[in-house]
Amino acid sequence: MAGLLRIIDFFNKCLMILLGVVLGVMSIVIIIQVLSRYIFGFPLPWSEELARYLMSYSIFVGAALALRNQQLIAVEFISERLSFNPRRILKIVINIIGIFLFAILFIQGFEMMDKVSSQLSAAMQISMSIPYASIPIGAILLTINAIAVIIELVLAKEEVKEGEVA
Repeated sequence: MAGLLRIIDFFNKCLMILLGVVLGVMSIVIIIQVLSRYIFGFPLPWSEELARYLMSYSIFVGAALALRNQQLIAVEFISERLSFNPRRILKIVINIIGIFLFAILFIQGFEMMDKVSSQLSAAMQISMSIPYASIPIGAILLTINAIAVIIELVLAKEEVKEGEVA
């Protein structure tokens, strides 16, 4: 199981690099759009659409990475009051419930992709299934990282206090 965690963490490092590139490209596209519209008076019709689609992918990749690092927003009122083993069991149950929700997200996202596959985007003239593919891809990434968190929780022997090195 530790080997699987190493593979997932290496994959996440690659995703982190990809996320940085996507956010960089999105920023450059937005800057070019602002310059072309307000300085040169010539708006680029495709730039807003591309930025929107890149944002959609970056949200799902970022959410998957945040899930793996357990940095998603959470209400931990109950879990903070529990000792180590009950807290660990609670987090495992929460991640299993999350996996079921990600499965629903995958199925619904795939159905939406199928429904819009014949439509073309207004400015870029690409199949709308490409932007909508971010939903099932994101669901897969979230599921992989939820599994990694579960494995890590199962392998945890004792609680690591803040500031200590495991």
